Amino acid sequence: MTIPHQMKKAVFSSILIIFASLAQAQTLEFTFLDSTFTTMKPAGQLHGISAIEYLPASSQWHLATDRGAYFVLDNIRDLRDFDKRANTTFAKSTNNWFESIRFDKKTGRFFYSVENEFEPGWENLDTTTFVAYYDNFPPKGKPHYLIPPMHLPFDNKGIESMAVTDDGTVWIAPESGWAGETKVEQDTIHFMRFDKQGDGYQTAKPYSYLIDRKGCPNSPTEYLGAISEILSVNENQLLVLERCFDNGPGGSNVVKAKLWNVTIQGTHLKKDKEPAFDFDTGLPFVPDNLEGMAWWPTEDGKRKLILVSDDNPGLKNNQRTQFILLQEK
Repeated sequence: MTIPHQMKKAVFSSILIIFASLAQAQTLEFTFLDSTFTTMKPAGQLHGISAIEYLPASSQWHLATDRGAYFVLDNIRDLRDFDKRANTTFAKSTNNWFESIRFDKKTGRFFYSVENEFEPGWENLDTTTFVAYYDNFPPKGKPHYLIPPMHLPFDNKGIESMAVTDDGTVWIAPESGWAGETKVEQDTIHFMRFDKQGDGYQTAKPYSYLIDRKGCPNSPTEYLGAISEILSVNENQLLVLERCFDNGPGGSNVVKAKLWNVTIQGTHLKKDKEPAFDFDTGLPFVPDNLEGMAWWPTEDGKRKLILVSDDNPGLKNNQRTQFILLQEK
């Protein structure tokens, strides 16, 4: 039987689409490559770092703290350069308690998420969390909101994570769930996806995600688990950093952290069977309060990932900011 030319063409096109989808929906694994610890408090400036982003157009690194400091650093060639450059750079002081910063690489649009206090205190009377953006950087005028200011869904659990794809789609993840989702018996939470529309964005589309509620069951404050950052892999995949502090009676008193590769399946974000990296078994040291994550610039084909920890306020906790570099296997 002779197959019509148009049918052959349709079949061939379908095969190409299937292979293209499979190529994008790839399993990711990383291995430890390098690390450094910055200067112990009170010396140095890189303390309380909660967000990191690289801007290829200017070859600059942007770092922000959860107490409002903002750094722009040049000439970073390896991890040890961060501490060196920061000590010769003045941070910009802002009123934003940053948790994540991202750029739309095509337009230069600047996004940031903020998490304030659950209850008003002497340091901060604000009890909201939100996601906003400016069309340019440095910011001027008033921000636009993707998630307008709202009260934190749970104590110390607001919005810490954002990702922007190459096409400009914005993903936002709550730390432990939105209002009504922060229950230990409910492991389904939702990410919000904002597709571009003209100069703005379409209404948010929710995607379900299964968060780990069993990582730190002994902790009086961390038993819900937490998503501390997300990062775009491509238009169909994200990297999700989950971590919690396993304190409390019977706990290990260390941070537990796993990096997950997730793929869009309908309106669900499906995790790979195994984590892309397990920080508790894959590092030669104990991970700290991992907060920020970004792609490291590379030219050799193998992708590299940088992560940074938040050494938390106070001079008595003996924490130091960690920079960790992973490489794709």
